Amino acid sequence: MTQLTAMVSAQQHNDLLDYLTRSFAVDFTNWQNLSLNGRLLGSLNPRWQQQLQLDLPNLLQMTEQGFHLECRDWLHCADVLQNLGRDWYDLGLFEGWRNEAFDVVDGDEALFSLERSLFRPLGLLSKAVHINGFTERDGETLMWIGTRSPFKAVDPDKLDNLVGGGVGSGECLTEACLREGFEEAGLGSNIMQTLAAPKRILSQRLVERGLHREHLFCYDLDVPAHIQPENQDGEVAAFQLMGIDEVVQAILDQRFMHDAALITINGLLNKGLIDSKHPLSLWLYQQYC
Repeated sequence: MTQLTAMVSAQQHNDLLDYLTRSFAVDFTNWQNLSLNGRLLGSLNPRWQQQLQLDLPNLLQMTEQGFHLECRDWLHCADVLQNLGRDWYDLGLFEGWRNEAFDVVDGDEALFSLERSLFRPLGLLSKAVHINGFTERDGETLMWIGTRSPFKAVDPDKLDNLVGGGVGSGECLTEACLREGFEEAGLGSNIMQTLAAPKRILSQRLVERGLHREHLFCYDLDVPAHIQPENQDGEVAAFQLMGIDEVVQAILDQRFMHDAALITINGLLNKGLIDSKHPLSLWLYQQYC
């Protein structure tokens, strides 16, 4: 007899909404805006406000609207912040220098590239692609879930989406999906080309280093039953197939990294497993941008 995948239960709807509202609640008390060359692009907690004032007294201005960093042009701004960030790292003010560049953007305009580990201290907006992997076995909807490597700088050993990663400087979304799809799960372009247009969700939460603020471009991929994801770059320790109830419970047990949990819940909504009229769905819709 064919087994039908049941919707997420009423209690699970409520529990997931509680999880999301707590995980992504942001209190900006004592924070200040950061403007670069007249454009509001970041947010600073008191720690980084003080550090910028100490290190950039000749370039930084403070007004009622926040902190303003004025440079000759975007290339000069990139040089100032990159060198400053490297000094902070060398002094031990934060960990996790990646030697990877993200684009600092204003809307859809890329202004300059900057070391990705500086985005959280400065509260800058980054971009990432996340792919839910769904498959059907005996009429049951299952999800491919990855376990992050214990050596990852962020959220080691946490559960993750089938594919997830930052969009590098100068990279388009398609390029990021193809690269991450192969590196993380060994997926070829023939499978990745079946991806539909993504939804864009704003993920914003306070973290130890500062502010995590990222546009998550989320995709749902129907993985053929004969495909076994296989990591290529050492960033994923293992993949496993999980049933929907198991996935939901793992989220509520906080075994998922936060962004992966958000994307997974959105994938359940897209699959019709979450009531589109429940406040959980309404909360998700409000994060679309």
